[in-house]
Amino acid sequence: MAVMQEGSKAIMGRGMLIHPEDLLLEIDWTKKLFGNLPGKLLIDENAILSLDTHRGLETVLNAFTSGGRGSTGRGIATGYASFYERHALMVRDLIDENWKKTFSEHYKLYENFVRGFGKDYELNNVDVTTLSHQKKRKVGAQKEFLSRLEDARGKIKKYIASDIYSTLEKVWKNPKIAVTIEGAQGAALDPFHGVYPDVTASRCLSRFINDSTYNIILPEDISLRLAVMKTTYLSSVGIRKLPTQFDPKEASWIQQAFDERGRSTGRLRDIYEVSIPIAAYIRRAAGYDGLVATHLDAARKDMEIPVITHYTNSDGNEKPYLPFQTTLNYLKPRIVKFKGWDGDIVKNAKSPKDLPEETKTYLEFIGKNIAPILFGTYGAGLSDYISWIDFI
Repeated sequence: MAVMQEGSKAIMGRGMLIHPEDLLLEIDWTKKLFGNLPGKLLIDENAILSLDTHRGLETVLNAFTSGGRGSTGRGIATGYASFYERHALMVRDLIDENWKKTFSEHYKLYENFVRGFGKDYELNNVDVTTLSHQKKRKVGAQKEFLSRLEDARGKIKKYIASDIYSTLEKVWKNPKIAVTIEGAQGAALDPFHGVYPDVTASRCLSRFINDSTYNIILPEDISLRLAVMKTTYLSSVGIRKLPTQFDPKEASWIQQAFDERGRSTGRLRDIYEVSIPIAAYIRRAAGYDGLVATHLDAARKDMEIPVITHYTNSDGNEKPYLPFQTTLNYLKPRIVKFKGWDGDIVKNAKSPKDLPEETKTYLEFIGKNIAPILFGTYGAGLSDYISWIDFI
């Protein structure tokens, strides 16, 4: 998003995984859309590479784990695993003069990984998906793998920066420069706080911002930490099952009206009630101060809005929310319902006082039981919001 803003600098930091070919395709798409790159793109040379070899290994792993438990097939888990296993390749390795030797050895390593799953598996013949192919392609032999990388290497060099530290330091010291950090607000996907295995492989919490900013930006130095949360329902895609009583017809309306599909998989997301216990757990994990309440327009006058206030076991005793399927299987949701409102009327609101009374009552409850609501949105446009604070 940052590179689409004129005059901005978009930094792909060291906490990211970068697939060179996919990145170049996204750059090309952006150039076609705008005629150029409105912002300046900088890639940290210490960012981790995720290659077709990682995707190939993940494809094979998925075949052995019930169809890829929680996986998008993009080599995310295997890419991050290479970092923790201390054999990762970084962007700097791609532009090194000895890159062919390094990446040849890398290919052979992953070739052996895949062969370890049995005689039916050879890395060169494993199917992987990239942004440039609607259909899957083969990882290919080592020569083909290196040839694709060589082409990407030549095109990506001009975006790679060797001293992101100085850039970040200069920017963070200047209070006139606005900074947006992506990937720091996904507590429900965090490997320790999401419902395993429907988690990502990175630590997507604001309290880990310093990891990819070389300790220049510390979480405690951010004066206002906000979580973006859907207001009238929760949605999630994966194999986990949360305790729910959501009406299937109303869930179907939400799925279709608000395009509730997984962006990587295209699968319809499951629809759940807003859950106070889950939201409270996530707030403690993420450490945020307030909410951006989205989807204020996802409501109807003839549809009540259910909210889970707490969970109990089969004996009626209150139990805490914990992100484990073995725990969730035995929880019963206890629900209160609020009057709905006309979502189209909300779109005309310019300030909180313009909201329907039903909306005000509902948001007051959410604000008291989860976190103060500081912004609300009712559409996908940049101006489709109202604010409870006056500095914007």
